[in-house]
Order: sequence, then C-alpha cells, then structure tokens
Amino acid sequence: MKWVIDFLNVGFGEATIIRRMEGRCTYCLVVDGGDVNPMTNPRRCSLEQYLREYEITKIDVLVLTHFHRDHIGGVLPILGHVPIEEVILHLPLPEHVQQSALNDYSTPILGSFTLYAAILNRIDELGIKKTEIVKRLTIVEEDMEFRILTPSQQKWTQLIEELDRLDFTQLDQQEERLTTIDRMLNHASLAILIKNKGNSVALLTSDVGLDYWEPYADEIGKLHTLQAPHHGDASHLSEENLRAWEPRAVIISADDQGTYQLPHAEMEPLIREHSDAQLYYTEALSTIHRMIRVDVTEGTVELVQ
Repeated sequence: MKWVIDFLNVGFGEATIIRRMEGRCTYCLVVDGGDVNPMTNPRRCSLEQYLREYEITKIDVLVLTHFHRDHIGGVLPILGHVPIEEVILHLPLPEHVQQSALNDYSTPILGSFTLYAAILNRIDELGIKKTEIVKRLTIVEEDMEFRILTPSQQKWTQLIEELDRLDFTQLDQQEERLTTIDRMLNHASLAILIKNKGNSVALLTSDVGLDYWEPYADEIGKLHTLQAPHHGDASHLSEENLRAWEPRAVIISADDQGTYQLPHAEMEPLIREHSDAQLYYTEALSTIHRMIRVDVTEGTVELVQ
C-alpha cells in the first residue's frame, strides 16, 4: 500500500491531494482547490486537470480550509463531474448571503464570496454530504489519520458574526466589513495534521497565524513535511515552530510573480537557519515541475512534471 501527497502548482494558491495507491487510486482526500487556468501556463496544474490525468473517479473527502479564491477557485469546475462523497467546511454562509445571487469580481474578496456562494449552492443542488464543523475532526483511513484542526472559538465566532451582518444589497456601505472579513479569513482557516501509524507526516497550514498552534503543540511533534503558512509569509512561521517540528521538507505554495509580495525574502533564511529542511517551491522562476509529491511510505520528495 502506498500513500502520496501531491502539492499542485496552481500559481498563487493551494490545492493538495492525498491518495492511497493500490495499482489505482483507492482513496482520495482533497484539501482546497487552487485557482488556475493551466492553459495560460503549462507549468501549472489545475485540480480538474489533475483528476483527469490520474483518472480519479471519486473524491472521498473534500476539505475547504477557508473561502479565499486562491483556495477554492478550482472547486466549482469539478462539481458534478467527479463524484464527491463528503465536503467538510467550517464557514457556512448565512442564507441571505448564499442566496444573494452575487456576481461581482470587482475585488478579490467579492470574487471569493461570489465563488463560495456558487460552490455551496452547487453542493446543495447535487445532494453532496456537507459536514460543517465547529470543533476539530479526525478522519481515520486504515493506517492514516487526517486531523482537521480548527481555529480558536473566539476567532471563529467573531468571523461568523461579521458574516451574519453582511448586506449585499448595500455594498457601498459594506467596504469596511468586507475588509475585516478578508483579513479574518486567514487566521480562522482550517489546518490539517496528517499522521501515519501514529507519526506526524505532514502539516498543511493554510494561511493561519502563529497563535493558531498553541492548543496543538503536544500532538504535532516532529514532521516530515511542513507546508509553509500563507504562501511563505515570514510573520506566520517562527523559530520556535521550526525547532519544535524539525521538518525534513518545507513546501512553499506561491507563484513566480511575487503576488502580494509573497513569499517573503526573510522566509528562506528563517527556514535554513533554524532547521535542516530541504526547501521546495510549487512555483519559482527556475522551476519546471507541475507538482511536488511526497511519498509517505518511502519518506521521499519528488518533483513531477
């Protein structure tokens, strides 16, 4: 039995697929969907393209860490084309927001709301099981554990309250609230700790901040693979994190254009100074790979074109 974790090059964004391989894919968990049109850049690989190329006929679980477009943009194209057993999320939209018929891509956050509402409506239309979590959830699949970690109750509650107050019929009066929600989404994201036979294999950090990890310090331990938080944001990773986790590989999910000035120039020196990890970028100026593959069984990292 072989498990692999594939970090797709979706440009600036994240899409990660964990598969069990027994000749063919027999279990598939997807974390986020990225946002990319691979036709504009042959080095990149959309979620839709990946599922087609690897002939994946079913997604067992789809986890949405939060609804920024760079994490969910690739989800809508696969809905209704690849069966999905269950979608796990922690940020439901209030009914008046989900049913607002919003179709506005004039700003990144409005584009994110437009996509997320469309995704949730399509999930409901297709009758896909939707699990909305408030507290952490663990999925066990044979010798693998997928621990879906949640933000503090305070951060989650504050964000839900801001969402409840939204009124898309008066967008000109909502700019401040939209900006607040945009900022809060990162720090209230889901994260995923992957364990194999009790050992920590990978930590998918999404966009969370430093204060996220305190409740989980005792269970993370030493890691093989760390996905650097927030696309290489140096303020979201600390010397203490690196020394506690001792990652062997750190993966930065970013593009080669420096979107939002990420990854930070300070990120690479921070990792090199405080760990012995090998550093990998899903995309950088010199890269030609379309994904980074971690073989859980062998403990290896491969760049796949």
